Amino acid sequence: MKKILLILIVIGALASGCDKYEQTLKNIYGHYTITTYSVNGVDSLIMYRDSLGPNFNFFYEEVNDVNVLQIDGNRNDGNNYPLICKWNLIDKNQALNILTAYAYTGTGPFGNNITPKWNLLDVKNGKIQMATKYNEKECFIELQ
Repeated sequence: MKKILLILIVIGALASGCDKYEQTLKNIYGHYTITTYSVNGVDSLIMYRDSLGPNFNFFYEEVNDVNVLQIDGNRNDGNNYPLICKWNLIDKNQALNILTAYAYTGTGPFGNNITPKWNLLDVKNGKIQMATKYNEKECFIELQ
């Protein structure tokens, strides 16, 4: 009887962990626009927009069974060079880990072969706030 109860508790814990993972993914998946980008507390959104577009699209790509982030849209100069990343959730769904990144251009923690770990500060109500440390600088973004 004790073994059955223990097995049920373990299954319940695993199921609730999967539910939290899936719920976090559902809250992240979607189309966003970057509204804030700061480096060490200094507004750097204009600098960001010189290199990358404002659109962030988080989605699941079934063919390769991966989560994808595509950053695109017109930069300040009117050009559009996308950044494509593969990502996953780590640290009990509290961090978004960039696994690979492919880009023609970039800035700070965004660019070709740059793979930061973003701490998820807030993921709800159509808003994502994330922070990372890159080159000894604190970077913060807000997406809506």
